Amino acid sequence: MNENLIGQLPNVVLAIALTAGEYLLVLFAILADLASGLRKARKRGEARRSKALRRTVEKAATYYNALAALTIIDAMQIAAVIYLRAACGYENIPLFPVLTLLGAIGIAIIEVKSIYEKADEKEQRNFDDAAEILTRYLKMMNDKQLFKDKRQ
Repeated sequence: MNENLIGQLPNVVLAIALTAGEYLLVLFAILADLASGLRKARKRGEARRSKALRRTVEKAATYYNALAALTIIDAMQIAAVIYLRAACGYENIPLFPVLTLLGAIGIAIIEVKSIYEKADEKEQRNFDDAAEILTRYLKMMNDKQLFKDKRQ
C-alpha cells in the first residue's frame, strides 16, 4: 500500500501544477480586462481612477475565493481517488482538478466577454446609473418637501 501511495506522487504533483497554472491564467485574464478597461477609458478621455482599480481588486478577490472553494472540493476528490487507488486498486480513476478547471474557464469567459464589451455600452450603463441616483435623490427631496411652492 505504501508503494502505491509513493507511486502516485508524480500524478499529485501534476495536479498541483495544473491547479497553479489555472490560478495564474485567471490572473492573466483579470489583468487583460484591466488593461482593456484602461485603454477604453483613455480612448474616451476619462481619468483613470483608483475606484476602478479597487473594483478590479475586489473582483479578483471574489474570483479567487470561489476558485479556492472549488480547489478545496477538488482536493477532497483527489484524496478520495488516491485512497481508492491505494486501498482498493482502482487504477483507472484520474487525478484531475475538474471543478477548479471549470471554475477557471468560467471566470476566463466572463473576462473575455468584459474585454469585448463595447465601451459605449458601459458608458450607457454609467449614465443610467447616474440618472437612477439623481431620480432617487430628487424623490427624497420631494418627499421631505424641500421644493415647497413659495407662492403660497
